[in-house]
This record gives sequence, C-alpha cells and structure tokens, in this order.
Amino acid sequence: MVSLCAGVGCIDLAASWYGIRTVLFCEIDPYCQRVLAKRFPGVPIISDIRDVTADSVWEATGLEQIDIVCGGWPCQPHSVAGKRLGAQDERDLWLEFRRVLRDLKPRWFVGENVPGILSTDAGRFFGTVLQNLAEMGFDVRWGVHGACDVGAPHRRDRVFLLAHATGA
Repeated sequence: MVSLCAGVGCIDLAASWYGIRTVLFCEIDPYCQRVLAKRFPGVPIISDIRDVTADSVWEATGLEQIDIVCGGWPCQPHSVAGKRLGAQDERDLWLEFRRVLRDLKPRWFVGENVPGILSTDAGRFFGTVLQNLAEMGFDVRWGVHGACDVGAPHRRDRVFLLAHATGA
C-alpha cells in the first residue's frame, strides 16, 4: 500500500493489523514524518505528493505494482468551518490524487474526507471525484461513518470511498 497525505499513519496502522503493509508514505508535515518514521521504521517517505510517480515509487520500494493507494486529501477546501472553495483552493489535492492513481494503477483506492465534500460546489466536486474514478476504471462505493461507529466517544463523521479497479 502507498499512503498519500498519511498524517501519522492511522489508516496504515489499522491496515497492518490485517496484514496490509505500507511500502511508501507521502506526507509533507515534519512532525507527522517523525511519527511515521518511528511507527514504521525503514518505510520511505516522499514529502511532496507532486513527486509521487510510478518511477519514484519503484525507486523507493523496488515494486512495480502497488495493490492499494489510500489517503485523505486535505479537507480544508471542503470543511463547513472554512470558505469551501473546493477545487479553487490551492490546498485541494484531488487532482494530484487522481494523477497518482492514473500513474500507479492500483487495484484498490481507499479515500477519506470530511462530509462537507458532499456539498462543495453544490455537490459537483464530489460528483467529479466519482466521475474521475469511474473514468479510470474503478467501481466505487462510498459512505459516511463516524468515529462513534467504532466505539469512540465522539462523532467525527468522515466520507470514505472504497474503489476497486474493474479490470483487476
């Protein structure tokens, strides 16, 4: 698995409990990089998503095929607490996620974002995400789930996308 915008690796930690191994992280925040290096010693970290390509992944991991790409692209452009600029916000990285998915051609994509993404630009932004994934040959399912759904004492809802390459 390649983990984009990995934060401190929570998705990767949960995946490791089920035998899924993260082979490369992409994370720009120095503090998060230190946490990742401690939690996952020896796993390469690429700082900038713009530098994640099939060649850079192969160079860092020696792997020509990646099974899963996961990550939560920045939520600030979609959060109801912000300006909700969507694709017009320079922090929005969906187009970079799309580029990485096209380049790496994983069998699976697991994405995460805030529920505000469903209504950004009157729902058109999320529609574009689903359309982009379909155009790349992914069959996509999505839903909204909260931290309380897995026993946490708070709600913290998130939109999760699970996409499988139909030709894989």
